Amino acid sequence: MAKVCNPIYDTVFKYLVEDERVAKVLLGCILNKKIVHVEIKGHESTYRDDDNQLKLLRFDFAGTIENPDGTKETVTIELQKASEPEEVMRFRSYFGIQMASKSNADTIVKYHRDKDKTPYNVLKPRRIYGIFILGHSLGKGFEYPLIKGSTVFYDEDNNVLNFKTQCEFLKGMTYDLYIIQLPFLPERPKKPLEKMLRAFDQRYKVENDDRYLELTEDTADYDSDFNVIFRRLLHASADEQLRRNLDLEDYAERLWTIRQAEREDLEYELKEKKQLLAEQEKHLEEQKSQLAEQESKLAEQKSQLAEQKNQLATMIKFSATLGASPEKIATQLSISIDEVKRVLSQN
Repeated sequence: MAKVCNPIYDTVFKYLVEDERVAKVLLGCILNKKIVHVEIKGHESTYRDDDNQLKLLRFDFAGTIENPDGTKETVTIELQKASEPEEVMRFRSYFGIQMASKSNADTIVKYHRDKDKTPYNVLKPRRIYGIFILGHSLGKGFEYPLIKGSTVFYDEDNNVLNFKTQCEFLKGMTYDLYIIQLPFLPERPKKPLEKMLRAFDQRYKVENDDRYLELTEDTADYDSDFNVIFRRLLHASADEQLRRNLDLEDYAERLWTIRQAEREDLEYELKEKKQLLAEQEKHLEEQKSQLAEQESKLAEQKSQLAEQKNQLATMIKFSATLGASPEKIATQLSISIDEVKRVLSQN
């Protein structure tokens, strides 16, 4: 059992694939193809930061593969590793760049059909392979360590078309996709790819230290694909500068986790305050509505009272025109004599 660096970390993964032999073993085993030559053309690291970017590592390879018939083909391999779920559009954008880039095409010479057979150059797009190594799951129903596929073509009756020869147009407009889901690696690997990916299996993490794995070398086959990666990871654990970089990455990861938790707590607190404020505003609106209703009732009551006073005044004046004395009017209407005199004095 040996303690080696965990390749799920960007620092370690970058160190791993920068070795040509490791890159050939890793890519060849995933693609199930013989890699004759491979070269890194570019890489990009995106870390979590205050803008909430996810941790992502991307490599562009120019590779030469040997087909079963012995022919060699130059291809582009897009390798991306993410430790947590990522937006599809971010991954998709990289493929759009690769499809459009002239650097992923080879110049070939063709000839005009004139008498001089004049030569001219055209760009022939390379085959693109997309590999995603995910430290997370795609979700329920996709519980497989490897999911791979390419475009399937159909006719107008939805019958699958199996072309006997390759079409450069179709080949240039599509790419092959390979998705590795580390959480679904089997505990007892049997297939070559599963055995090689044991070097990435997070079940072997050192307790309380995610930066390292505890792995056992393959003693049955010294030159196995697993051992090639295992030895590179073992060498990484002895590299002092790499270990420092790994510590910094781990610190940045933990710091981001803390900040993210603080941000989530703050967002939750703000959400609660907004909800409380909304409830208070709703309660205030209800109170305003009740007050407006009370004011309306009061105004209606005042109007009714004024109407009753007008009717009473009319009755008093009418009784007076019939010769009734103020005392008799007060008795008949059950009101005070002063009220009768007050109304009559207004004439």
